Amino acid sequence: MTTTDHLFASNDESASGSSASLEFAVLGSCSAGNSSVLRVCAHGVTRQILIDGGLSPRATRGSLRALGFEYEETSEILFTHFDHDHAKAGWGRAAMRDGIRLRCAQRHERAALERGYPSVCLETFDGGGEGFDLGAVRVIPCENPHDDGGTLSFRFETPAGSVGLATDLGRASDALIESLRGVDLLAIESNYDRAMQLTSPRPAFLKERIMGGKGHLSNDECLHAVRAITQPREPAAIVLLHLSRECNCPNLVRALWRDSVPHLEPRLTIAPPFEPIGPLRLSRTSALRVPCA
Repeated sequence: MTTTDHLFASNDESASGSSASLEFAVLGSCSAGNSSVLRVCAHGVTRQILIDGGLSPRATRGSLRALGFEYEETSEILFTHFDHDHAKAGWGRAAMRDGIRLRCAQRHERAALERGYPSVCLETFDGGGEGFDLGAVRVIPCENPHDDGGTLSFRFETPAGSVGLATDLGRASDALIESLRGVDLLAIESNYDRAMQLTSPRPAFLKERIMGGKGHLSNDECLHAVRAITQPREPAAIVLLHLSRECNCPNLVRALWRDSVPHLEPRLTIAPPFEPIGPLRLSRTSALRVPCA
C-alpha cells in the first residue's frame, strides 16, 4: 500500500466548539476500476461514503482494511456514472446483503437498473440540483459531458472542510469550475498526455472519443481547470485521478506541474492505478452545529 498521510487543520474564531474530521482516500484509479472513500466524523457520528463502485465488493473490503477502515461502516455509494470501471455489477448483490444505499442521478437510473442494481436499493437525486444532505455531509452534484450519458462531479461540504471530486470529464465547463472553486481538497482527472495519445497505436475512433470533448481531460486541460478552481483560494491538497496507463506518465505529469505551478506541485498526490492511497485528512474545530440525519 502506498501511504500519503496529510494532516491540515483549521479553526474558526471559537476554539470551544465541536470538533470534526474528514478523511479521503482513493481505492483504485484506472480503466480497470475507480473508487474513492470519504469518511466524515462530526458530532459523535461517523459517515463513510464510497464514490463509485468500480472495484468489486471483495476488493473494496480489502482496500478499505488496508487503509484502516471497515467495509461494514459504509452507508452508501454515490455514482458519478455507470461505465463498467465505475460500477461493478456485484454491488447489486452486496447492497441487498449489506444494506448499502446506491445513490445516482435520475438520468442514470436506467443504467443502474440495467447493471442489475435492485430498485429497492436505489435512491436517485437531481444531478443538476442544489444538492442534498447525507447526515452532516452536504452533497452538491454537477452534470458534465462524458459519452452519451454524461457524468457527475461532486462537492462535499462538511463541518471539517470541503472536498471536490471530478473524473471522466469531456471538458471542464464553467459550471464545473464554479461548483468546485475554493474546496479544501480537490480530486480531479488528469487522464492523458496529448502527444502520447496522438502517437499511440490506439484506433482513430478511440482517440477521437477520448479527445473530442466528451471523453477525458488531458494533463494540460486538467491543469487549466485547476488554475481556475484554485482562484482565489487554493486547496491544501490536490489528487490526480484516472491516469491512462498507455497514454500518460506520472513523472511527466509531475514535471508539468513543477514547471507550470511550482507552488502547487508539493501538494500533489498522483493516485496509482491499483493501490489504495491515503488517507488525506482535514480537521476543524467549530462552534457551528450541523444536524446529523
